[in-house]
Amino acid sequence: MINLCIRKRFSTNGAVYEYRFEIASIDGKRKWKSKSGFKTVTEARKAGREAMRQYENYGHIAKDQISVADFFDIWFEKDCMVDLKETTLTHYKKVIDNVFKPKLGSYRLRSLTREVLQAFLVEMYDFGYSRNSLVSFKGMLTKSMNYAMDNHYIVCTPAVRLKIPKNRVPQVPTRSAPHHFIKGEVMQKIFERFTERSSSYIPLKLGYECGLRLGETFGLCWEDIDLVNKVIYINRQVQWYQDKERTIYDKIANNGSSECGNGYWYFSAPKYNSYRAIEISDGLAKILSVEKKRQEIAKAYYGIYYHNYYSDRPLVFDNKFNMYNDIQNRIRTQETDYLIHFVCIREDGTFISPRTMQHATKIIKKDICEEFDYHSLRHTHASILAESGATQKYIQCRLGHSKLSTTFEVYEHVTDDIRQQGRSVVNRVFS
Repeated sequence: MINLCIRKRFSTNGAVYEYRFEIASIDGKRKWKSKSGFKTVTEARKAGREAMRQYENYGHIAKDQISVADFFDIWFEKDCMVDLKETTLTHYKKVIDNVFKPKLGSYRLRSLTREVLQAFLVEMYDFGYSRNSLVSFKGMLTKSMNYAMDNHYIVCTPAVRLKIPKNRVPQVPTRSAPHHFIKGEVMQKIFERFTERSSSYIPLKLGYECGLRLGETFGLCWEDIDLVNKVIYINRQVQWYQDKERTIYDKIANNGSSECGNGYWYFSAPKYNSYRAIEISDGLAKILSVEKKRQEIAKAYYGIYYHNYYSDRPLVFDNKFNMYNDIQNRIRTQETDYLIHFVCIREDGTFISPRTMQHATKIIKKDICEEFDYHSLRHTHASILAESGATQKYIQCRLGHSKLSTTFEVYEHVTDDIRQQGRSVVNRVFS
């Protein structure tokens, strides 16, 4: 039991009061925590009791008094940052700061109930958040409340049997990015603008003809491409780690480069661990063969001035160790044993980062198609496959969707040719 002592002290301004209590010994020597300057005994005793309570709870507000906002900060620091990827941490932080704290932060943690959390999910649904966002919110609430229970902040978790609303119309239309289909004549204009000599040509081709995600495109290496059998293996994606301590001057001076302050590019597993093999056309195989030969000639020409990149570990994925999920595989300019052979590089070997597509997208939107973004190439690719008779299962495997419903509901756009095929079927069956 810690005893609180109050005593009178004297200073140049007259008598003041001090609280003092004994804390843990260090190296066998007794230690004390104290603070002086209080005008009355009552003030000193009140402050001393609060200091004792904070000390007994490891520097935090007493667990039975903690707010939801303060608890989420603790959960993020002590649990989430232990094993989550940088992109997941960034997402969690945004949700905590922009959604959870404004809506739930003022509650005491111990006063949260299932009814409160269920009402929160319904409110977010009515506010227009997508089903995917609601699933993420529910998952975060479940994880955080389990952590709170395991660490004795609460006796039992309130995040039980939470339901995602459905079969009702939200008050605000669901927030979801439109899925644009890029017509053939528009794609032709895009490739006329970004020809073989452009750094955006191959990334655009890979998005259009293979349906790759942006990070998968720029994480592609020559070891992933079998030009003989015309197959691309999706083994990783590339992502950006942004150091939170970068100054505004670092951002202005270096943003968009591989030497951007203390940030860096790194490899991680494809989204949803969607490792897969993708068949490519003879035309794309020929384009990639020409590009590979061009890079070999350029490397010999530039010699020691050619830019090389290295990784911390081999790029071969090992399911046994799940290496891309456990540790970020950083992309370096300093030499290691693991040289990276990027597909998307400039003539002198410099890495073409995903941010290159921001510039290309601005040009396309301004001069060719206002509805364009890189992900629309993925939508377009899926629609063309569906239009040509490919099965939904094949499209799902090719795009790397975790669920067939995603392929069916989101990517299979009803193009004019699909409508015409449907009309022919209706006439044949019902006429």
